[in-house]
Amino acid sequence: MIHVGVGHSHSLSTVEAAERATLMAMGNAGIAKADLAIVFATINYQTEYEELYQAVHAASGCDELIGCSGMTVLTSAGEFEEEPALAVMVLRSEQLSAVSFSAQGTASEIGEQIQEHVQSGLKDDSLLLIFPDVRAVNPAELVEYIGSDGTTLPIVGAAVSGDATGAQMYHWKGDQATAGGVTGALLTGDFRAEIGVAQGCQPIGEPREVTKADGRVIFELADEPALENFKGTLQVLTQDDIRRSGGTVFVGIAMDPENKNPTRGDFLIRNLVGINEEHAALAISEEVTEGQLVQFHLRNPLAAAEEIQAIIAQLAEKTRSQSPAFGLYFNCLGRGKGLYGAANHDIGIIQEKFPGLPVIGFFGNSEFAPIGGRNFAHAYTGVFVLCTAN
Repeated sequence: MIHVGVGHSHSLSTVEAAERATLMAMGNAGIAKADLAIVFATINYQTEYEELYQAVHAASGCDELIGCSGMTVLTSAGEFEEEPALAVMVLRSEQLSAVSFSAQGTASEIGEQIQEHVQSGLKDDSLLLIFPDVRAVNPAELVEYIGSDGTTLPIVGAAVSGDATGAQMYHWKGDQATAGGVTGALLTGDFRAEIGVAQGCQPIGEPREVTKADGRVIFELADEPALENFKGTLQVLTQDDIRRSGGTVFVGIAMDPENKNPTRGDFLIRNLVGINEEHAALAISEEVTEGQLVQFHLRNPLAAAEEIQAIIAQLAEKTRSQSPAFGLYFNCLGRGKGLYGAANHDIGIIQEKFPGLPVIGFFGNSEFAPIGGRNFAHAYTGVFVLCTAN
């Protein structure tokens, strides 16, 4: 059994907020001592991190503390936008163990350090949580280097956020708070993780096979010049479609070659970065290979609302036979009230499908999750992770 609880506080006193949130989490978990504490907090509490750690440690008895600052933090009680908040999740279980880590340097150096940290504890059922600082490391490069040894364990998490300028952002491990680099934890044990990725996009047209490409340039789709195919797809759009999307079209790449009928959640969404009229070609921000399926997408609030509803429903169906122990939700700073015009949109859907489930997370600068069995850094995405005891 995995014992998990979450708590939060809006107290402006760091000690009081950390103590209240941790005691609430411990009470909800029904435990006297925790093995791991995950803490996300708005930047209001950063100057007193030592006091934050001591309060969490005293209330939970836990040395393993990981987390970071977030412009907005969230729990199953709500998404606390535009207000001070400190959120704590505590875990205790003989089925699940955690190895926390902190790494500094370039993306390749950090990738090597993380590989060293996780190698000894790596098992079939493992999940890697990472909270990098995008000021110091490129998210896409980091994911690439972590997996450069052939490791295929799923990577989830989000890049640290903080104040509106991005100047103040921190992450923590144990009693140390730092800027730059990465902190995180490897979760291993007798559990399974289900991961849903909501990218806020509406597919348009039909999936088309890439029949001629070179790196990040698509020359032909379904044996037709890529640019002509693109123009044909745009003709199905209404003025309302274009207005809601801001006129921006994205390319979705189906990452699982075995899936011949990809739907929402199966595509890696990437930017359309250029058009070559001479060669009737399209340039995108990700390499593609001939034989892959791609589909054009629009990103808009209506699509985002429909997609998160569909993704959460899919996860509810997958976990219907056994209730998950806890959830992690990593949302993009570009979502929330700014996208939907209303508070608590995504967490409200999660609460509806998973009533009483302990959930913690924050709004980040980039999100991490696998698509088609490969790990990627995403943007404008909501990543929901469910962990269930076997």
